[in-house]
Amino acid sequence: MQIIVVSNSLSKRIEYFIEAGKHLQTEVRFMTYGELFNCLPQLRQAVIKLEPCVSDETDFQKYALLNQAYKETLQRLGEMRLSDDVSFLNTPHALLRALDKKETKQVLMDRGLRVTPMLPSPHSFDELRELLAGCGRGCFLKPRYGSGAGGIMAVRYQPNRNKWVVYTTLQQVDGVIHNTKRIHRLSTEKEMIPLAEAVMQTEAILEEWIPKEQLQGENYDLRVVCRESEIDYIVVRCSKGSITNLHLNNKAHWWNELSLPEVVRQQIYFQCQEAVQSLDLQYAGVDVLMERGTDIPYIIEVNGQGDHVYQDMFAHNSIYIQQIKNIKKRYNHANR
Repeated sequence: MQIIVVSNSLSKRIEYFIEAGKHLQTEVRFMTYGELFNCLPQLRQAVIKLEPCVSDETDFQKYALLNQAYKETLQRLGEMRLSDDVSFLNTPHALLRALDKKETKQVLMDRGLRVTPMLPSPHSFDELRELLAGCGRGCFLKPRYGSGAGGIMAVRYQPNRNKWVVYTTLQQVDGVIHNTKRIHRLSTEKEMIPLAEAVMQTEAILEEWIPKEQLQGENYDLRVVCRESEIDYIVVRCSKGSITNLHLNNKAHWWNELSLPEVVRQQIYFQCQEAVQSLDLQYAGVDVLMERGTDIPYIIEVNGQGDHVYQDMFAHNSIYIQQIKNIKKRYNHANR
């Protein structure tokens, strides 16, 4: 049986997954999505790992179209018939559901899991203003689909003073809205209206802003790399601001640096495992925040392709090594 990893082009995450295979004397074959579509009807004895498409597109509207195209790719794959001896590590259907932040939260809430609270989705800036006026903590406006902080806006609004503070990766330059790799602070409606409207045009969700617990004076949340019944890795993502994604030049800390009680750690493990199982995923990266002052964990979102952590890849590459070991064990792949 062969292991195949699929994307539109090679990337660091794929290179390290292939390296993990070499470490275990196991060949991992790379394919593009086009190559997979061509060979899938005839493919036999394979486990397929689907990775997100690689893109350096910064135009937010084009970025949203790429997300839509990727959703359509997964839908096509999910409709194709496979041989009985061909399996997806995470099925296209499960990946599609995890890409949909709104559906994911509903599934998790139905399972009784604690998630960051959602407010009604705004469809205009006036609706957004009205919703924010009734939310004293502030909110996160996010594209319904996608990951990696693309298009996220952390918004606080004081209606009695008509005062705004917004933190976002979006920036408008010469009439074009770009998704950047740094956080911008906005303070006027004129600056934020076109950005917020662009996010709402791609479909958006609105989440209540829950203050994050701190480590060494910085806000943090967790990326928990999880399979159905095990936790493979946890990285602590720290930022002076509210958006902690590590590709935005934020800091990665070690899980053992946190002074969390064991009962809280067990709550985190349990909730993440339940989240992965409830979405029919085998592997995922679960983003969790700890509410400041309470140590109550909230699931922010689940990324069905969120198992890449540079902190681990550049050290021991243990996540991918363990993943390939489990593939070989589960699918009887050893040395064939």
